[in-house]
Amino acid sequence: RQVDEMARGAGEPSAKRAKVDEAKEEEDPLVRRKEEVVRLLERARKGKDNARAKEELLTLCARLEAKNEKLLRRLPPELWQKILDENVQQNDLLALAMTCRFFREKQKDLGKKVETNLNFDSLLDLRKSGKVASHSLGWFRWVCDTFEFRPGLEWSWERVKGAVYEGNLVNYAAFQGSVEILRWLMEEKGWQPAADTGWWAGMGGSVEVLEYLLESGSEFDRNVCMGAAIGGRLEALKFLRGLDPPCPWDEWTC
Repeated sequence: RQVDEMARGAGEPSAKRAKVDEAKEEEDPLVRRKEEVVRLLERARKGKDNARAKEELLTLCARLEAKNEKLLRRLPPELWQKILDENVQQNDLLALAMTCRFFREKQKDLGKKVETNLNFDSLLDLRKSGKVASHSLGWFRWVCDTFEFRPGLEWSWERVKGAVYEGNLVNYAAFQGSVEILRWLMEEKGWQPAADTGWWAGMGGSVEVLEYLLESGSEFDRNVCMGAAIGGRLEALKFLRGLDPPCPWDEWTC
């Protein structure tokens, strides 16, 4: 196999090989070394070698951050404003400010309001508008580590002002269609689905999420089909009606 690969490589046009070599030379040596250390950490999870690799990785990250900060400082304010307006949505600004010292200083000049609004209506409006992509597990971890949560889910008129409820985040994960995040919230955090989590899962339309909720003991009622219909999720509706027994529906589904 190695001989075949070498033969194929020898047959490649010299110009193509030259471009590859040129790209390698232009690659930042700090980035290349960081990738090497990350691979080393994957191979050696125990022992002194692992500790040394972690220490080197921290040093490399610090050097990269310092280098990137110098480059960022050269960007004009207009370009910074464009980057934030088009690529960073409101609920990511606080997380960015907490992890990037340079942005923490820069946002004061830009006048950006650094806050995270976890009101479910606000999250839902952002997702529906297409202004925000699905949040990652890392974002959910950060939210859970940063904010104080109250158990369950309360209706808006019964809420404690400024409180964040577990059910909001569970519903949001179900709506955005992430089994990985839903499993982390329910199995590792020990949070339970809210009474309307099935409705939000139906509206989100992920069959995998619906399957996971069923396997976790959730019971579906007519509201789940209604949510799928409101969200225009035909495949989810087919799945729900194909269950044995079928998930119930009524005139509100239409």
